[in-house]
Amino acid sequence: MWQYWKTVSLTKQEYIDNHKLGTGAKLWEQLANHPGTGAALIILCAAMPESRGGGDLSLYSNDKNYNAITRRTIGRWAGDRIALVGDYAEQSDLPPSDDADLIYHLCDSEEGIDVAASHWEKCEWSDDPETKAYYADKARRLRAAEPYTDISEDVCVVIERELGGRFVGDGW
Repeated sequence: MWQYWKTVSLTKQEYIDNHKLGTGAKLWEQLANHPGTGAALIILCAAMPESRGGGDLSLYSNDKNYNAITRRTIGRWAGDRIALVGDYAEQSDLPPSDDADLIYHLCDSEEGIDVAASHWEKCEWSDDPETKAYYADKARRLRAAEPYTDISEDVCVVIERELGGRFVGDGW
């Protein structure tokens, strides 16, 4: 089984959904597909305040809705702690306060989070009391944590506008 990855801002507890960006979740799939994760990170991490002449991106247009999206998206993660976190992450992969072992699952719907927590609570794959206790604690921490926010829609709007393309369907 391969590991799947989410690109997250640990600072803002936000993420971009690979499939909405038209790419898979494996690292190679994200590296090899353009536009995708790389284009999203360029948009999100650009330290480009409006007041200093901007850059090569279309910061302004006649479309007020688009202008609002660019203002809240371009540079949104500039200066943030950003990571790609896999579904096999362990808590020790990042500082303990980041709960690295939960992040991938926190980048899901409430239903998806509940499914993961329920799976860990049942722990049907083991009879070992220590393993059961470990997964029960992990499920408790997951249920208590704040879900991450998906900001993919805004990122897709900016990529579409800048590159003159269109994401269709679910992107994947």
